Amino acid sequence: MRLTTVLFAGAWLASSVLTAQAASMPAPSATPQQQSQSSTYGVISGTIVDEQGQPLIGVSVQIVGQQGGYITDVNGRFEFRTRNSKETLRFSYISYKTQTVTFVAGTPQRITMYSESQTLEGVVVTGFTKKDKRSFTGSQTTVKAKDLLSMGTKNVLQSLEAFVPGLQVVTSNDLGSDPNARPELNLRGRATFSGAANLPLFVVDGAIVDVNYIYDMDMNTIESVTVLKDASASALYGSKAAAGVIVITTKPISQGNIRINYNGTLRLSVPDLSGYSLLSPEEKLRYEDLAGVYTDKAGGEHQWRLDNEREQVLRKVRQGTNTNWLAKPLRTGVSQSHSLSAEGGDNFVRYGLTLRYSNDDGVMMQSGRERVSGAFKLSYNKPNRVFISNNLTVNKISSQDPNYGSFSEFSRQNPYNSPYDEYGDLIPRFTPSQFNPLYEASLSSFSRSNSMDLLNTTTLQVWAGKFRIDGDFSFSSGTGLRRRFRSPLAGEFYRRPIAERGSLTESQDRSLGFLGKLMVSYNETFFEKLYVTSMFGSSLEGTTTDNSSFTTRGFYSDQLGHPRYGLGYDGGARPSGSEAQARGAGFFFNGNAIYDNRYSLDVVYRYEGSSRFGRNQRFAPFWSLGAGWNLHNEKFFKGNKNVQMLKLRASMGYLGNVSFEPYQALTTYDYNKGIDYMVGAGAVPITIGNPDLKWERTLSMNTGIDLTLFKSRWDLTLDVYRKLTDNLLLDVSKAPSVGVPGGTAKENVGEIENKGIEFQTRVVPIQGKDLQWSLSLNYSYNNNKVRKISDALRKINERAVQADSMSTRSTTPLPLYEEGESLTALKVVPSAGIDPATGREVYIKRDGSYTFNYDPNDRRVFGDTSPLGYGTLTSYLFWKGFSLNASFGYSFGAVVYNGTLATRVEGANPAYNADKRVFNDRWRQPGDVAKYRDIADTSSPYQTSRFVQREHFLTLRSLSFGYETDAPWVKKLLMRRARVELLANDLFYLSTVKRERGLDYPFARSVEMSLRLSF
Repeated sequence: MRLTTVLFAGAWLASSVLTAQAASMPAPSATPQQQSQSSTYGVISGTIVDEQGQPLIGVSVQIVGQQGGYITDVNGRFEFRTRNSKETLRFSYISYKTQTVTFVAGTPQRITMYSESQTLEGVVVTGFTKKDKRSFTGSQTTVKAKDLLSMGTKNVLQSLEAFVPGLQVVTSNDLGSDPNARPELNLRGRATFSGAANLPLFVVDGAIVDVNYIYDMDMNTIESVTVLKDASASALYGSKAAAGVIVITTKPISQGNIRINYNGTLRLSVPDLSGYSLLSPEEKLRYEDLAGVYTDKAGGEHQWRLDNEREQVLRKVRQGTNTNWLAKPLRTGVSQSHSLSAEGGDNFVRYGLTLRYSNDDGVMMQSGRERVSGAFKLSYNKPNRVFISNNLTVNKISSQDPNYGSFSEFSRQNPYNSPYDEYGDLIPRFTPSQFNPLYEASLSSFSRSNSMDLLNTTTLQVWAGKFRIDGDFSFSSGTGLRRRFRSPLAGEFYRRPIAERGSLTESQDRSLGFLGKLMVSYNETFFEKLYVTSMFGSSLEGTTTDNSSFTTRGFYSDQLGHPRYGLGYDGGARPSGSEAQARGAGFFFNGNAIYDNRYSLDVVYRYEGSSRFGRNQRFAPFWSLGAGWNLHNEKFFKGNKNVQMLKLRASMGYLGNVSFEPYQALTTYDYNKGIDYMVGAGAVPITIGNPDLKWERTLSMNTGIDLTLFKSRWDLTLDVYRKLTDNLLLDVSKAPSVGVPGGTAKENVGEIENKGIEFQTRVVPIQGKDLQWSLSLNYSYNNNKVRKISDALRKINERAVQADSMSTRSTTPLPLYEEGESLTALKVVPSAGIDPATGREVYIKRDGSYTFNYDPNDRRVFGDTSPLGYGTLTSYLFWKGFSLNASFGYSFGAVVYNGTLATRVEGANPAYNADKRVFNDRWRQPGDVAKYRDIADTSSPYQTSRFVQREHFLTLRSLSFGYETDAPWVKKLLMRRARVELLANDLFYLSTVKRERGLDYPFARSVEMSLRLSF
């Protein structure tokens, strides 16, 4: 609190000094020409205010056609004398839209200036520069801050999905709503086999950051998010743009006396268990009887022991023991977020300070994420001369995961077992192989991590005649420490030697990165109608990463979870880790031309090099060419008042992907203590270098149309695209004599094709002064195809097929990549159902014949896990400061492999609880016509078409009700504006597939209240 007080006092003092200086300065003297006009005709005067009605200090006031000018005083006023009856004035102010207004002498006027955020529809922010949307030829989507916040304050990535066609947050059925889980994003499909390489590039105020930074970002500091999708939009990023680019712009600093903004959110989260339908104690005992748990199949002498076990279970059932195990690890998560900012300054110097604290309590006990951050901005501006700014952000993140394992440890527990004995003490285990997860939760085990990252960005703009020089330099640093301690009393160490009980794994990460850009821009108008903009530049970047990890075993005490108290490394294994450096440089050019506001052409060329690739392929070119046609500006459209925009655009170009480890092109070695020579330990190769290893390239083609009709009451955007990615990095098999573990090395051999359609439209049925209602719909479809794979990937497919035929087979189909098929194709063996005579499954071979013998080579495609369409339907209703927003998400046409049917219905283990459907359509005796095998067969089923289902789902992503006002009673409380909002997320999820959701961590529904105050 003391630190906050000092910082705000310093900011207030600086603002007071600047304001006093502005007030004490004499008004700028007029030019000689104006001085000669002292025998005045009248007075031109006015007041300049912002959107909230607050005076703007230092606004530049210039008489059109004359030199010199004036600036507004501390009250936002200006005044000068003139011999003319009226004057045309131009008002300019940094971060505000320039205006030209005609004044009549002797008639004061009040002018409202609007910040650039109010005109975002007219520009496209690329991270390098801002482009005029009239001449922009690429495919992009811009989302404002208020739209993002209407979806909730959890994180920007989940909110962004609702507004951007083609952007898909891949939901993990295992991780659910885990606050520490990173969402996986795909933009226009998967372009490579590696999951991490499919992430878009993230840029914040010109600096490249990783997904963790975005995940923990304060949404209240965001001004807008622009998603660049095709080559024309993102080619300036060259080797990093193949998966798309997400550019985030933070809020600019407002001018004036110190302004204080507060944003607070309180969120309640409750677990969503609607996907679970487990057996009651009576049903579970009945299931065990039908499954033959208490029957000695060999007819041996152990039947008496089984009878005794059943009697004990029956006694518990009759006593009424019915433990709700699903509720034991869960809670109502109470999360909060507070953000306080102060900003101010004049037309020259501005400053801003933001402090934030938030904690996100998950719905599972002991899980959560805490964020503390601070940001300071400082800028100096001399209009049309020089502008310099520095943004510094520091984030500290602390997270904790449950120490008792996953949610499945509870969902599988038998309801007739109580976690407590007759004395109220926790039972360590129910059987030698069944441990009490609630007892595990009571131990001193923990899983915690702490990280701190710093990002500093310095920007400089200098005007030299018609040239503008832009330079920016960003520096980032990050450190992380993670410790996972397993108590020696944990069930996994039961009956293990003392020296092997307990474990502690510690991991440390460090990273450094820098990126510098220097750009020269020149704009000129030719032949009165041809407007040309150009930019030349270069960039230099580097990254350094260092991580290490070790595991210690042998802990005597449950309370001493520190490496100091361990007896040795895990099995004598040594610590592991890696250290890597990468450097890159690029040179680029961007030229844009628009003729008569009708025809536009956009050219980007970038020549880039990286140390990540082979010495023979260090540099590669990337380029794009785009064209646009503003049909609405043609003569035959001039008289049509119903068409405000009709624009056709097309683009193509090559983008790259460099999201891989730095040393794949080099031969690397590792020491092996098992190879001991007289001169020391021997080294064996880890990878074999490839001097010709080069970039993954994506040929991106896009055609689009933008349409706005009926005074902007209806707008539509349609894009059709095709992406062909070649030179994919894949493992290629090498001869055993090479000596590489696994016998593989990296080469450029793969190809993947993506094709798709994106559609977005908005309709405004009601458009009035006090009442507004709009409806928005977006739709996306993507189809991908593997065009080429390596022989090593074929061998991986073969091993997956072999594993499927073994007793340790997986209950989830493994991906099998085949040329000509989709990356996300679901391949299983076709099934003819269950034989009524034997209760065994009948399989269909490739030749159409039937057999009882399962052969994984009979697999064929049964659909695609990627949907035929997905998107969002949103309704916005506004009335006199009140707003009601609802956003629905939908998806249809995807196929899923229902793991619940394969593991908790047919493949259920009778030793644990199961889904209620275990009684439905299970074969029991000859003659039964059933969907599922013999109820006494507890083996895991093979991967067949019986568990493949087509999924269509609809979910209410967000429902919010808010009120915003600047009424007089607000100003009496010394506030400029106040907003209160009540919002709910994920209120329902309707699906044609019934399966357990949130296997390791349950999904959650949340309700939050937000308060935003401006002083």
